[in-house]
Amino acid sequence: MEIGFSKKINIFCIIIFLITATLFTNVIAISDANIQMLNNNQDMMKLGNLETEYWALLVAVGVYADNPQQDRPLMLEEVDDLYETLIESGVWSEDHIKVIKGKDATCSNIIAGFKWLDDQEDQDDFSVVFITTHGSPLGFDIPPFDEADKKDELLVSYWGFAYPNLYIYDDQINYYLNKLESKGVCLIVDSCFAGGFNDPPNWIKTRDNNKMSSEKFIEELGGELSGQNRVVLMASREDELSYSGGFAPYVIDGLRGHADTNNDDIVTAEEVFIYCEPRCSRQHPTIFDGYPGELPLMYLSRQEINSENEKQITQEKIRNYNSNIGFSPENSVIKGLVKDADTDDPVGNATIFVRGRDDEWDFFENFTTTDPFGFYSINVPACRCWASVYADGYCSDQSGFQEINESETFWLNFSLYPRPPENSLICGYISENETGQPIEGANISLSWFGDEYQFYFNETNSQYNGFYLMNVAAGELDLEVEAVGYFRANLREIIISDYETMWANFSLRSPPPEKSVICGYITDKKTGDPINNIEIRFEWVDIEADMSYQNETRTNFSGFYSINIASGEIYHDIRSSNYDYYYPYRTNTFENETTWMNVTLEEETIEVEIVKPLRALYISNNRLFPFFRTRIIGSIDIEAEIRDDFWGPSSAQKVEFYVNGYLKETITDEPYIWTWSDLKLGRQKIKVVAYDYEGNSDFDEMEVYKLL
Repeated sequence: MEIGFSKKINIFCIIIFLITATLFTNVIAISDANIQMLNNNQDMMKLGNLETEYWALLVAVGVYADNPQQDRPLMLEEVDDLYETLIESGVWSEDHIKVIKGKDATCSNIIAGFKWLDDQEDQDDFSVVFITTHGSPLGFDIPPFDEADKKDELLVSYWGFAYPNLYIYDDQINYYLNKLESKGVCLIVDSCFAGGFNDPPNWIKTRDNNKMSSEKFIEELGGELSGQNRVVLMASREDELSYSGGFAPYVIDGLRGHADTNNDDIVTAEEVFIYCEPRCSRQHPTIFDGYPGELPLMYLSRQEINSENEKQITQEKIRNYNSNIGFSPENSVIKGLVKDADTDDPVGNATIFVRGRDDEWDFFENFTTTDPFGFYSINVPACRCWASVYADGYCSDQSGFQEINESETFWLNFSLYPRPPENSLICGYISENETGQPIEGANISLSWFGDEYQFYFNETNSQYNGFYLMNVAAGELDLEVEAVGYFRANLREIIISDYETMWANFSLRSPPPEKSVICGYITDKKTGDPINNIEIRFEWVDIEADMSYQNETRTNFSGFYSINIASGEIYHDIRSSNYDYYYPYRTNTFENETTWMNVTLEEETIEVEIVKPLRALYISNNRLFPFFRTRIIGSIDIEAEIRDDFWGPSSAQKVEFYVNGYLKETITDEPYIWTWSDLKLGRQKIKVVAYDYEGNSDFDEMEVYKLL
């Protein structure tokens, strides 16, 4: 979702595709749904109607043909978590939820999913549609002409990067939602530019006489549409990016009960939005609410929301275990030159800081200075890091993330702009929020940003009376205030002019007392062994007061950790280079209580995927078009790919290629490609097996039809 999808597409092709996609709605076979009676009398009373059923279509693309760098595996994890959350409620059942994800999330399958939903639900029911993928403005408005900015919005399908016309767009979704008879419909869109998916039901808008009317367009599609009571929850504004993990986890938290602020055991779509909106710090969720009253989504029992995390530990399986803790050798080098951006002269005595995490996920930092010729050299371990450079009289500069391999020499040059004249002033008072008393010795940090991406930092401390004063150049700046025993405070994107004096006062709050405890054991999922020296970071959040703080700890030799923290809303993160962990959801702590949170981590191992062939028709190694099965005519390259991890590509010792169980080729170096030229007819099974240097293996296989 971080990278928007934007391509120029011929409008004639789009209209042809629209007609074709409509015809595809008949390709899915619908199985009969088994209607389950509700066992919970309380839930029956709340529903008010024994005929009411809840249906859901959940779509997560997450992987994309021909463009693995656009893959977002978190989408797949989040749709699974949403599914599990729904079926925990008494009103949802497995046969009432259809999940379409990954390679199955093609345009035709998504449209077939809408058709399935339409066939299952009726006028007594509630329907939910959740879609997460990359999103983008389309660039023009496909009829009906209903967009104020003259741009429809699209959602990328599995094939969407390989074939730019294979996408789902907002009018299509609106069309299929309009066909639903449900008395309540909730659409949830988690994508970039999601705010454009709020088209009113039935496109009831005024049209120019020379344009196709919405009613005419609907009639052309052959749909007889009914009105809808609809709520649309969108991850971002219409002109805004959305980020993986930035919206869906809060939706799931809300559905798990945290959004039930009135404690009536019902979570509504409107409550979910109210819960999500202030917590999505990197984006701004939006809502379209066309439902009278509030649209119910979940019915809760009065159980503790975090009960799954509060388990009493048994000591029987905990074994003494102590891993060998070491530090990665600094056998790589970053070197380069620092020059004046205007004169190209060398800048001597500039300070270069390098910060990052090594291959063992341990944080490191190092620094050096340039010689009189502007040259520097600094040793680092194999790592992913960034470098910053500071020099008197100059704006600072920094690199993006750099991946440094073992024993590599990496050149990184910098050009520094002279610091602009600081002819403006910013000043103010720092005081306690509760008493109004001045705070002496508070640190005030200033970050200044110029038009050419240059920046510099400055700082000062408050005096005995809480007063501070700093010179600053005209431009944009951020201020941050920090004092021992208080929450940080800040002001962002302040604009100051030449020779201006600007006042900025700060009133700092004291953090709440840490009268709660979170503790537990962290163990290996496969072996059950405790994991030593794992870093766990906790964040306490007070949304209403707009305050948060972080605390962290590490496990001991028995995998045990314990940390004091304030009571309230807590999030946690576990850092380890060897384990896969994703649980961004909320935990509650309570004053003078201990919350047990035991975690099992699954070790990351090598992952392999067949990236060619895909589900398509191939002739002489060339893909012609997507197909519901893989069809091959002639020879073809079988291509395997080792999935990269965040800190760099995973290495494979070897990759084996099999056909119908027989080993055909072993390849030890990238690219992992084997040309299959055997004359075969009919159904065949191809398989690839990858091995890493630790003895772990992974495989991927698929069935293909060889026609020659």
